[in-house]
Amino acid sequence: MDDSDGEQGLALPLVSVIMPAYNTARYIREAIDSVLDQDYPNKELIVIDDGSTDGTLELLASYGDRIRLITQRNQGSAVARNAGLAAAQGEYIAFLDSDDIWLPGKLRLQVDHLRRHPDIGMVYTRWAVWKPEANGAFPPAAQLPSEDSGRNEDAPAPGLVPERSGWLYNRLLFSSLLHTITVMARRELIDRIGSFDPELKRGQDYDFWIRASRLTEIHQLDRVLARYRVHGDGCVKKWPHVNYEKLVVQKALQRWGLEGPDGARTPSSALRRRLAETCFSFGYHHYWEGSPRLAVRAFGEAIAHRPWHPNSWRYLFKSLARAAVRPSEPAPRSADAR
Repeated sequence: MDDSDGEQGLALPLVSVIMPAYNTARYIREAIDSVLDQDYPNKELIVIDDGSTDGTLELLASYGDRIRLITQRNQGSAVARNAGLAAAQGEYIAFLDSDDIWLPGKLRLQVDHLRRHPDIGMVYTRWAVWKPEANGAFPPAAQLPSEDSGRNEDAPAPGLVPERSGWLYNRLLFSSLLHTITVMARRELIDRIGSFDPELKRGQDYDFWIRASRLTEIHQLDRVLARYRVHGDGCVKKWPHVNYEKLVVQKALQRWGLEGPDGARTPSSALRRRLAETCFSFGYHHYWEGSPRLAVRAFGEAIAHRPWHPNSWRYLFKSLARAAVRPSEPAPRSADAR
């Protein structure tokens, strides 16, 4: 940061960027650089290494005091993010995973939006999927088609995505909507929400957004400002042995019910269908992944929510038949822990 950036930054609120990292040495430099290269000067990047063993720590050391580094034994992303929140000093909090990137202008546009809308506690953006080429290598981000006009300071501020903005509680009961790498929130809101739930090995971010939606309207900016990298190194493609998505929705319903803070009410029939679809999807994947007993339980739950769904019955019987000739289930995978 040069002197002019320092002078400008003093007039702007500090943004704390929280980045959990676990064995992402292949990708984390791009992630870090996409934060440090943002044209918003008053920021701190907190990287929480979650017990990496692949050289990630050595790479992080090369950044010196350009980042704040926290190390911990492997405990999962929820614990890592909570450690980052405890260390953060900013008025605003943003999140980025260590294998994804931000596009230019993201921080500036989100800070501008929150400063113009003091009643809004959280803002997120659209994002783009970043897929590898046929040889498995990812095309350089700079060579990808630019979907961000935020790099031009004279460009108009992005509008909102109406159907994904406002009091989102009732809509979040059906889908997570927010992508963690696109979110910025006021610190005062984070303090009211509380910490990420470490008992949820998956879906802790989904649970967090639902809790936020009880306290504030949430806005989505209508501009792609982050890229989500799809690769096989993480656990995202591995199905856990617990249906965390169902647990998150049920937890919200038990606490707040069907009515949002704005008075909107979700029909109970729609929620039964939602829970049935979640259970069916969980059972379907475990059936084809060779865990028929897990599938039996999931299809039974799907039928309890939606008794007349023929595919649930069909796959229940298929799972029962497969379970009868399979003496034991495979042991739970480490994906549940990380």
